[in-house]
Amino acid sequence: MLKLPFKTSPKEFDKVAVGHESIGELELPKYGDLSPNERIFIKENSDNIPDIRNSAVKMARTIATKSGKKMLDVYNALTMGDSEFLGDYLEEFVSFQELLEENSRQRNLLMATAIIKFRLCGDWGLENTFDATQIHPQLVDALATFARNEEAGWKDAEPTTEDDLGNSTIPQENQTGERSTGELGATSPTSKGFAPVASDISQPG
Repeated sequence: MLKLPFKTSPKEFDKVAVGHESIGELELPKYGDLSPNERIFIKENSDNIPDIRNSAVKMARTIATKSGKKMLDVYNALTMGDSEFLGDYLEEFVSFQELLEENSRQRNLLMATAIIKFRLCGDWGLENTFDATQIHPQLVDALATFARNEEAGWKDAEPTTEDDLGNSTIPQENQTGERSTGELGATSPTSKGFAPVASDISQPG
């Protein structure tokens, strides 16, 4: 492996234990970010994953137009699972929650695969992550949570504002416009089981 002639060498990466004895435990280097290879892998395999953010924006606009409620309040109710606020639009709420769960499931599989492939086992693929005999589903969720924390730099997500919704590429003059792009960040419940251990990794893959 090529090494740069650093005047001051970078600090070695910490290792983090993910999982527990019931589901299996893996030790991973913690970079504080996803590596370029991980980001490319996730992007290249995300085409068939439902676009949650724009689905939420479109549905929020539709409900806001019908109900007279503020669009941001409707958006937050959809993404936070507030069925009481959207009681008159239960069908739309349930439909979005199903889409949200499917998005979370697919992204969990994809992000867990990227972490294993580029930090532990280069030959690992999506088909391996799909196989519960090779990796426990709860460990997949824990790895996905670790990956999302890496992606976010281990910071809390910023709250969505009216400007964020207004800056969507969906046409503003049409409350029920069909064209959209974008992606919602992690919304699924987080998994626990991260414990710092010794550090001895030098560079991200």
